[in-house]
Amino acid sequence: MKKEATAWMPSRRAILLRALAGMAAELMLREATAAENDVPRFASGRYQFTILRPPQELPLLRLFRLEGGTTDLSALRGKPILVNFWASWCAACRLELPALDRLYRDAWRGRVQVVAVSEDRGPREAVVRFVKSLDLKALPIFLDPNGYVAHSDADNVRKAPFALYGMPITYAISGSGTVVGYLPGEADWSSAAAGDLIAYLDRT
Repeated sequence: MKKEATAWMPSRRAILLRALAGMAAELMLREATAAENDVPRFASGRYQFTILRPPQELPLLRLFRLEGGTTDLSALRGKPILVNFWASWCAACRLELPALDRLYRDAWRGRVQVVAVSEDRGPREAVVRFVKSLDLKALPIFLDPNGYVAHSDADNVRKAPFALYGMPITYAISGSGTVVGYLPGEADWSSAAAGDLIAYLDRT
């Protein structure tokens, strides 16, 4: 006589653990959605500030300063960081860089870090001449001549952490070191919306 197979019944403990795991996952999703809903709206022409999903941690990255030497990007944590990518051939960049310079040295001085990274592939001297022509007073300028910081190719052979979806493009990083999102195109960094975004980055 064959024994009938008995159906496996989960224990009460297994049922409870599954329920708790489901509740925890739902709570995390709600918190993430609420946090995203808190991000102030910021637009630049036809572009909107895009929230990264999921948010990314600030990468360990060494940046080359225009005047020589390097800066560790992660060492800037503790304050909001705007990482702006630009090039000397970009007309919109010529307008935006002075606005970022004013932002860095005036209204938000000491409260926000601004990192302006040139994506020029030519000689360093060409970048120096371009920066001098704009008469920038304080904006920190960095170089990415080999594409190790940002990439525009789908393959991303060098594993650069930032994608170039346009030029210029600015990535917004919270004081806690989370890359919140990005905004392609020239932005009005003197606007109330820009101030709201920076204030949000400062408290998260």
